[in-house]
Amino acid sequence: MRRHLLDVAVLFTLSSGACLYVSLAVPGDRSLAIHVYLLFLGALVMLVVISAVGAAVPRPRRSELTRALDQRPAPPPAVPQLARVEREVTLALGSAYDLHARLLPDLREIAAARLERTGRRPGPDTLGRWWELLRPDRPEPRERFAPGIREADLRALISDLERL
Repeated sequence: MRRHLLDVAVLFTLSSGACLYVSLAVPGDRSLAIHVYLLFLGALVMLVVISAVGAAVPRPRRSELTRALDQRPAPPPAVPQLARVEREVTLALGSAYDLHARLLPDLREIAAARLERTGRRPGPDTLGRWWELLRPDRPEPRERFAPGIREADLRALISDLERL
């Protein structure tokens, strides 16, 4: 209501001025000007009443359920161990030292755990073509920045470890 008060005052002043001007300038149309002025004032009063009633009516509140449904759930936090393994894999693809120092210990542990479930030990007969890569006494690479394992080979190794 308060925000419309200035608008109503300006409209009232302008309409009163227009009615006064028409009444004095054209005396023959004075009754028509007064009728139009009264009709306009009635519309202005109706605007004020409707605005006051609209401001007095309480706004519909949303229910707790609606508010809860509108809230987006927070994305699940990233698993730190997964992020670490992703970094290790990326580094192992890039350099032989990172493959040797970061990724192979985890792969050895996975192979040993999977073989242990069936009562076997890691060795050339159980790991096959991957024994040279996964053997515990594998020497450190001479060139640290040589390329690491190829992605296709890593995928094949993981696939073979899953089948153990």
